[in-house]
Amino acid sequence: MRTRCLAAVAGLLLGGVFAVTGAQATTWNLDNDNCTGGCNNGIQPFGTVQVLENGANLDFTVTLNSTYLFQKSTGLTAFVFGFSDGFAAITNLSAGFTLVPVADSPIHQDGFGDFINGINKTAAGGQSLTFTVLNETLGNLAVSTGSGSEHVLFSADITSLVGTATRTGPIGSGACIDCGRDEENPPGTPIPGAVWLFGTVLAGGAGYGRWRKRRKAQLAA
Repeated sequence: MRTRCLAAVAGLLLGGVFAVTGAQATTWNLDNDNCTGGCNNGIQPFGTVQVLENGANLDFTVTLNSTYLFQKSTGLTAFVFGFSDGFAAITNLSAGFTLVPVADSPIHQDGFGDFINGINKTAAGGQSLTFTVLNETLGNLAVSTGSGSEHVLFSADITSLVGTATRTGPIGSGACIDCGRDEENPPGTPIPGAVWLFGTVLAGGAGYGRWRKRRKAQLAA
């Protein structure tokens, strides 16, 4: 009976582990300014990039903060990123945006280097972009390569009103804001505490079984 109870508790804990790890979201600030003259109008960061693990796919939500807008592609790209294993398949793209074809990859974004995937804006305006990347993981996100003052995971082309001047240009991602440490690269997913508790329960069950065997042997003698 005791063993069955331990097994039931272990099963519940293991189920909790899967519930915890089923959907992991990670968020980066967009706070690197490479606009000509600067796009910073006092509201910081410029926005955020949130990536949510959804089964085998990744759901992206790019949000610009108040007064910053996506810029129509004019030599730059509205949003760029990449993965270490190559060009990614994208679906569920927000209205008003179009995908940059694989033939145009890599995509150069001034100041930040070259990226593999890109998304264009059909007209200037808007503060939100959502899409799904198929069959990818957070661990495969890769920083830009090539010439640039700073290599980043993501970059967006925006327009900003600074005083009476309208400025446009690329901004880039900075530190991950919910990874538990200051880093730009995707974090390794920590083992949830429930896993260690699960292991303790199993170890306790095995120890109890050995004690019962020794006790039976002593009584038989």
